[in-house]
Parts: sequence; structure tokens; C-alpha cells
Amino acid sequence: MNGQQSHGNAGIAADVSAEEARLRAAMKHLKLLHIKSRLLRGTIPRMLDPLVQKHPSPEVMFATAMKAVHEAQESVKEFTELMRDETSKDVFAMADKSKEENPFGIKPWRHQDHPNWFNLDKDDYLQSNPANTAKMVNHRVTYRRRTPYNTTSNITRVSKTPGGKLRVLHLKKRGTVPKCGDCGSKLSGIPALRPREYANISKPQKTVQRAYGGSRCGNCVRDRIVRAFLIEEQKIVKKVLKEQEQGKKK
Repeated sequence: MNGQQSHGNAGIAADVSAEEARLRAAMKHLKLLHIKSRLLRGTIPRMLDPLVQKHPSPEVMFATAMKAVHEAQESVKEFTELMRDETSKDVFAMADKSKEENPFGIKPWRHQDHPNWFNLDKDDYLQSNPANTAKMVNHRVTYRRRTPYNTTSNITRVSKTPGGKLRVLHLKKRGTVPKCGDCGSKLSGIPALRPREYANISKPQKTVQRAYGGSRCGNCVRDRIVRAFLIEEQKIVKKVLKEQEQGKKK
């Protein structure tokens, strides 16, 4: 009886050791897959790197770029074959079976047990640490509406509220008045607004009822009219003088 019990215990121990060996092999294979997948992140930058660097000729640049593309294709092909081999299929089948048997019994990794954890980025490190999961879920995402640069769109003014509290107010940009294209003086009768506000108002509000009402002032328009009459008068005088000279020659 004792012999049968000892044989049974030995068989159970052998099964446990075999299962542990399978788990170690599966973990090693998963670690390899994880490292290969992380290496694929730099596939596109590696392909674009020859196009950014300087080369003696376009032919050399094209050859270098094609070489980088072929190397990237080989790495992708290697990862694909590794994902589709029999070992990966067995590992995934073991994972599915374990998940069906005990879906809530699988504990998350500690960040120290993460494969290749010493090369993790900060975000990946936080995600791999279960202690930070609740913090990341409850973390409020804030969006910056303004930049701190000293530009015309970030002019501020300190104002005191009726309750005695100080508030920082962002001042709007001042609107610019349209100027005359000839003399550069400001056009009267047109409001000083921002370009976006000009786009929203009607044309009679942006112009004055006269010739060149939206781009020239009244004085410059008058000068243009006088200049046009003088030019026409000069043409008439030249024509009359020419006819008189021809009459004298006859």
C-alpha cells in the first residue's frame, strides 16, 4: 500500500515538474516574442533614416534606402514566422486553456518581472506596475488651453473681483484699422476689428460708399480724380497743338 502511494506521489511530482518546465519554456518564448515586437517599433524610422541623411548621389541614397527596407522586411518576416510556429501555437493554446479554467486567478506581473523591464519607457513602466493602475485610471487628463510664451495672444492683466480675489485675465488682441494704400492714413468710418470678426460682418460695414471706399481715403480718391482730368486735358491740348502745326504747314 505504501509502495503504491509512493509511486502515486512520484507520478504527481513528475507531472508538476513537467508542467513547470512547460511554463518556463512558454515564458521564455513569450519573452522572445515581446522583445521582437518591441524591436519592430523602430521599423519605420529605420526605413526613413537613409532619406534624411546626406549622400553623395541620389543613386547611393536609393540603394541605402532599399537596403533598409529589405532589412525591415526581413525583421517583420522573422517575427511573423515566430508568431506562426508550433511553439507559439502551443503557448497560446495553453494560455486560452488556463484562462477558461481560471479566468480570475491570473495575477498581473510585477514591474520587476516584466520581460526586458529595464529597457521600458516611463509609460510602459507605469502600465506594467499594478500599483499604478488605479492611479492611471483615476488620473484626470488636463489640456493646456494656452502656452506660457510672451506673445501678443498671451497678454494678461491682473484684476480684482468684487469678492477681493485676484484673477488673471487674458486680454484680446487689438483690432487694426484698415489704412489707405496710397498715403497710409487710417480709413475713417470702418471699425477696428480682428480678421475673424471682419469675415463675420457684412460688406457695407467694412467699406464706405465712395470709389475705392474700402482701400483709399477721400483725399487720395479726390487726387486721383483730379489727376485723371489733368491727364485728359493734357491729351486734348497736345491734340489741338498738333492740328495747329499741321494747318500751318499746309
